[in-house]
Amino acid sequence: MDLLAGDGPAIGPTTYDRFEAWWYGAAANSRRAFAADMRAWGSFRRGRGQPMIPAGAVDVRDFARAQVRAGLKASSIARQLASIAILHDLAGLPSPTRDRVVSGEMKGIRREEGLDGRGRRRQALPLRLKGEVGDIVTDEPLPLSVMALLTTLDTTTAAGARDAVLLLLGTDLGRRRSEYAAMNVGDVTAAGDGSGTMLIRRSKTDQSGEGRVKYLSPDAMVAIRTWLAIRQGDDESLLPSDTPLLTSVDRFGRVGGRLSDDGIRDVLLRIARRGLRMLQPELEDAAIENKLRGLSGHSLRVGFAQDLTAAGEGLAAICQAADWSSPAMPTRYAEALAARSGAVARLRRKIGG
Repeated sequence: MDLLAGDGPAIGPTTYDRFEAWWYGAAANSRRAFAADMRAWGSFRRGRGQPMIPAGAVDVRDFARAQVRAGLKASSIARQLASIAILHDLAGLPSPTRDRVVSGEMKGIRREEGLDGRGRRRQALPLRLKGEVGDIVTDEPLPLSVMALLTTLDTTTAAGARDAVLLLLGTDLGRRRSEYAAMNVGDVTAAGDGSGTMLIRRSKTDQSGEGRVKYLSPDAMVAIRTWLAIRQGDDESLLPSDTPLLTSVDRFGRVGGRLSDDGIRDVLLRIARRGLRMLQPELEDAAIENKLRGLSGHSLRVGFAQDLTAAGEGLAAICQAADWSSPAMPTRYAEALAARSGAVARLRRKIGG
């Protein structure tokens, strides 16, 4: 409610009640985005001596222009306008964002952004099973790959065992980093053939928490058992089912609490940086950092989509594997890979050009 506080009589008790109901049902990421958008909108309106609502189409147009001057991209501005629309809808007011003045302004912003070369979103550097190889089945792993990085880990230590679990979960599941952070020990189930399953209790495309069951390879199951054995030590009792699967490990090897979203990213960067130093000792630090530019908590998910594409899986199977609600993102992730295996690439390889 602090988001709407201090806005005077323009926002009445009924709007607060409606807002509370909407807020209760919104996902955590939606709440964070809305809060950030309302801070920006509120600051803009206060600077003009105006309440947050009601607003006219010209007011929203001016806000969009101010955001462009502040360096925001069209996609971020569009999200802010969607939040302004929600605020007006909750107040029972017509949304100015639907006016042609606003839609025309946004078309212009997107066009200028495209001409300026800023329209294409930068993709995370993919972290694939074998790296950027030509043939995922026959080629040897490259240094910046999950298979190569696994060879640099000492899985007799807590940190090394935990890191192996993260890498193998990434190649098997292709989840968002928040979903790795939310995994518990009890979400893992072993099968008789050495493989297993992971229960994804909640995800971006499953906000109601119905859950999705996903496959885990025998390699991932071995890594998980090794990691849990280190954590249990001499204690023969099993870890409680709600124990975090991925936790922090300090420099003394002591296991801490659940890894956060950012913690997943930081661990992945440390694995890659340390691994490249071991696999390519001839590289200077600057060269290693250059190789890691673009590596993020999303890199395993991008690599997952590219590996499945390289293995010949169709879009429907890829979307099902990682719960993409639309084929747009996996298509984008695999775009460069598809280009390298397209008609022109096949022709040039045949004629040796």
